[in-house]
Amino acid sequence: MTKLVKPVIDSAWLLRWWYRHQAQWLNREADAIRNGLLQDLFAVRRQLELLPGDGGLAAVEHLYQSLETLGNRLSSPYLHDSLTLAIQQTLLDWPPQVATRAELPTQWPTEPVEHTMLLLSVLKHLGQALAAQPSLPQGCVVSLAEYSDGKRLTVSVNYEIAVPLALLDLNQSETWMAYLTTFGLFSHGQASSTHETATLRWIFDW
Repeated sequence: MTKLVKPVIDSAWLLRWWYRHQAQWLNREADAIRNGLLQDLFAVRRQLELLPGDGGLAAVEHLYQSLETLGNRLSSPYLHDSLTLAIQQTLLDWPPQVATRAELPTQWPTEPVEHTMLLLSVLKHLGQALAAQPSLPQGCVVSLAEYSDGKRLTVSVNYEIAVPLALLDLNQSETWMAYLTTFGLFSHGQASSTHETATLRWIFDW
């Protein structure tokens, strides 16, 4: 007897499931790099340190750093443990020309893995968008705050004269709209932005 599978009607639940599935897969791949290849390279590096000359050691060190960076790009090592540490690690990978400061609490409740990964993806996209502008910000502050009725991630960007017009139009881009819509589905929260002449803020509440 053929039994048909009843389709899932809850599209928000299905989207969260797929995103969580992808996040967990990327995390496993990144862990395999960190706990496999990097450990093997570390052992080789230790052996090379005992040999005369440093040509081989420099090559291994470069490969080690490249693999470590790749693993961190695939998935933050703090994905399951700490949103604050994951944000700090993500900001370290921002383009160096974007001056950034983090204002994060030392303690933070554990977030669902798909929610943390989405927030990190949003920050990565913002870092690239800021670096692509003809004028760079004087400073960018990323902050987390917890209130009695919810939580908030704020990205505040300050310019010397005026916010670039392209950034004001960012909310209309297909990629950014997809991020904001997914954030709303995952967290049942809300994303918004405010701007003054030389200041632009993105606010994520959940």
